[in-house]
Amino acid sequence: MPTVAGVRSLKVAGVSYTTAETATYNLGGKQRESIMGGGKRAGYSEKARPAFIEVKIYLDEGQSSDDVTNATSQEIQLECADRTIVMNSGDEVGSADNDASENSLTVRFEGNSARAVS
Repeated sequence: MPTVAGVRSLKVAGVSYTTAETATYNLGGKQRESIMGGGKRAGYSEKARPAFIEVKIYLDEGQSSDDVTNATSQEIQLECADRTIVMNSGDEVGSADNDASENSLTVRFEGNSARAVS
C-alpha cells in the first residue's frame, strides 16, 4: 500500500476538500497467499483486494462531515503533486475518526478498482 506525499486535495462527487500532506492508497486487484503442505509450498490461492484511498481531510466553512461519511458509489479523486488517484465508485467505510480541535476527520473510501493518472 503506497503512502504518497504532496497531496493537494480530495474530491468526493466533485466537491473538493483540503487534506493532510500524506495519504495511503491501493489500486486493488488480486492478492496471492502461499499454500503450505507437508513442509513445502504447494502453490498459492488468490483473493480479491479492494481498492482504497485513506486521507485526513479538513472541513472548510459550510462543509459537513455527513457529506463525506455518507458517500456511496461516488467518484473519488485524490489529487497529488505527481499523480491523481481516481476511484469511479467509492464508498466511505470505517469510522471516519473525527478531531474536533482541527475540524478534521480521517476518511477511507473503498471500491472495486482505482487507477493512477499522471
